[in-house]
Amino acid sequence: MAAPILYYWGPCPTCSLVTAFAEEKGIELDKRDVEQQAPYDELCALGGDANKIPYIHHDGQLVQGVKACNALLAAL
Repeated sequence: MAAPILYYWGPCPTCSLVTAFAEEKGIELDKRDVEQQAPYDELCALGGDANKIPYIHHDGQLVQGVKACNALLAAL
């Protein structure tokens, strides 16, 4: 199974809540910083808004926000 993709911004304290949760649960994430053009374009193509990070994309599902991201990770 492919690692869930986390669209985030490196210095974002809100995004760090998702990365900390994943680390605590031992879940590997494919982290893509939207500060770079390619991840930004990928997120926009999926229907996301880079101004409302974090997002996780996994198994065709795109979820936004800390609670939704952590809930998706908890279900893995």
